[in-house]
Amino acid sequence: MRLSYLVLCTVMTLAGPALAQELVERPDVEADWLRLPTRSQLMAVFPTKAVDRGLDGKATIGCKVSLQGALFECVVLSEQPEDMGFGQAAIALTPQFLMKPAIKDGQPVVGDVRIPIDFKGLGTPTGSFLPGGQNPMTRRFMGRPLWADAPSHAETATAYPQKAAAEGVGGSATIRCTLTEDRRLKDCRTLSETPRGFGFAKAARSLSEQFVLAPTADDSDLRGVETQYMVTFAPDMLDPEKRVIGKPQWTRLPSAGAVVDAYPAEARVKGVSGARVLMNCVVGPGGMVEDCQVGSEAPAGLGFGEAALALASHFRLSVWTDEGLPTVGGRIALPIRYELPPEAAATPAPAP
Repeated sequence: MRLSYLVLCTVMTLAGPALAQELVERPDVEADWLRLPTRSQLMAVFPTKAVDRGLDGKATIGCKVSLQGALFECVVLSEQPEDMGFGQAAIALTPQFLMKPAIKDGQPVVGDVRIPIDFKGLGTPTGSFLPGGQNPMTRRFMGRPLWADAPSHAETATAYPQKAAAEGVGGSATIRCTLTEDRRLKDCRTLSETPRGFGFAKAARSLSEQFVLAPTADDSDLRGVETQYMVTFAPDMLDPEKRVIGKPQWTRLPSAGAVVDAYPAEARVKGVSGARVLMNCVVGPGGMVEDCQVGSEAPAGLGFGEAALALASHFRLSVWTDEGLPTVGGRIALPIRYELPPEAAATPAPAP
């Protein structure tokens, strides 16, 4: 009696108002640029391996553009030369981009964008050194950090600049920091801020103490490594009922064995090979799924809702999204589809 893990991953998705960022195939107005990275920001992520070999390169990445104009779910589409790190360097730049979201029927919607980036002639020319004589191309940089802890929805909303909140203005800021040996952040500085004059950068820096990097393969080699985070301040997050949390990623899912073990005995006896359950949950500390309630289940009365609730502790989400939004304290709708081969579903549950 087995359940394919691949099938399980495919059907466990997020939905609901708290994550409403619907992808529209043909928007009325495509996403467009508001801000591109500067030359110094390109140098800061230039792959060390390529620098050592004196190589230029290029990469094309594909991303989604959020309702706030940030890039997320970016993937490398191509890079030349290969295996030099230009693809990941391009992705590391994405917090520096800001776009106008696509528009459909007068409302912002999630859109797609392809971004070609040339890493050419950056070298170490005169003027490429930071104050104090530091060359940005010799620094080690972690482009896509996975956070073990990050500001909650409530903490981010509390940091929202008062002037911007009063005027209903949204914005974002990208902050570059140095990692400490215990995976925290220090020496943080502003890389970008949009729009200026509302205090978004200061608010974003005030949250730096809340970020803790998830354990890496070599934690002993973190000192001096730089990384960055983006904070998006969306006016809707000021309403406690809306809980804007963007689109988090799953960092842990139930194993196929756990799902099979929780498959309702009565459903097995009756030969029921599939079911759908919708749970409404809160994202707790560390990305744990908490306070779940069954919104719907079909077929009903066979225990699938209870089985889904029993699996809730096996789920974990990222605590910060690529769009620069918190997840902890937000609400998610979690649909689960059970699928077992008919012969497995008809097998009686083992005796206790």
